[in-house]
Amino acid sequence: MAATDTREERFKHTLNTLVKREGVTSETLLDLLGSKRTYMELISGTRLPSTYEATLLSAFFQVPPGLFLQTEKPTMGVSLRLGGIEGIHDVSDAVSHATRLLEVDRLTREWGFAQPVTDVTSYAPSQVWHNRHAGERTAARLRGYLGIDEIDPIEDLTGLIESLGFPVEYRALPDQVHGMSVPETYGGTIAWVIMINSDDVWSRQRFTLAHELCHVLQNDPGQVIVDRASMQDLRPERIANSFARHLLLPEEALLNKLEEYGDNLTGAKAEKFLADVILTYGVSRDAAIIALSEFAEGALDEDTFQHCRTIPVGELMRRSGNSKAWNELNSSRGLTFPSERLSQQVLDAYSEQLVSLQAVADVIADGSVDVASVQLREAGWEINTADLNG
Repeated sequence: MAATDTREERFKHTLNTLVKREGVTSETLLDLLGSKRTYMELISGTRLPSTYEATLLSAFFQVPPGLFLQTEKPTMGVSLRLGGIEGIHDVSDAVSHATRLLEVDRLTREWGFAQPVTDVTSYAPSQVWHNRHAGERTAARLRGYLGIDEIDPIEDLTGLIESLGFPVEYRALPDQVHGMSVPETYGGTIAWVIMINSDDVWSRQRFTLAHELCHVLQNDPGQVIVDRASMQDLRPERIANSFARHLLLPEEALLNKLEEYGDNLTGAKAEKFLADVILTYGVSRDAAIIALSEFAEGALDEDTFQHCRTIPVGELMRRSGNSKAWNELNSSRGLTFPSERLSQQVLDAYSEQLVSLQAVADVIADGSVDVASVQLREAGWEINTADLNG
């Protein structure tokens, strides 16, 4: 094979072509890659990039990482929503982790260890032009498709989404990044992994999870989608926000709750009502307030409405006598949780010696074989020495 046919040479040609085409300066690329040594090695084709470096480059140039890795691996799209160089850096570790989860999901499914799913291939999200209406109708269609009554709360949102075939992981994400949805295309099939910031409060996590589900159902094409607090002005983001509000708190549910409380929603009664909506339907205070303005304008007088918009949620719960319930719901805040669905798949495959301990570690222990082996031993598993050494 000629030297020009090596993977390193193909990578060098690809990178330099993109640099020239996009007019990227050496200073910008140095800033992106973090060191002169890395820059020199990659620009000269001395070596192939690591998965992390390929993630940085793919996010920056908006091309699949496989283009830089020079492999036939599944393609992962990257979105402009990642922001600038700083934005790429702060989510690259999480994106790289998501690619490993997607690989484990694919391998275990190919071995026949996929958990049962509720098929949503025939479900069709709304495509109306109006952002709020698109989100509202998509949410209503999903509730109807799954047979969930309009006034019923969705208590186990994580379990519901995993039952649709989309693994959900709670992990620490950079500040102001609430969640991410990462797709992989392989053999004409698109798979997704959703990651939620474990440091957010319970109601924010639920809203983010519903928001990310919308991106998956809408199949926003070829994108790693980062739910960043400061980047919410794109049409898909507005649709996803509307979807999350209407999935968690449909109009009928809010009106039903208002009917329970009757007239004269002021003072302590209004605070108790708002706390009840947040706790019953698992929505953020802001989402509940927006729902009130959309579905029940005038239900609260202006002074009460403004008070409910600004009172801290913790204080709202204290004044309404719900501090204990609120604290219990937030007791797991800051803790990481792997996908139950994906954990079961990889452990079933590992028990048959069809995947490595490393694959298990990627799912349950953030890639640490040592930590995974401890967890498995504590759960009664026998670990082979060869698994630890290999």
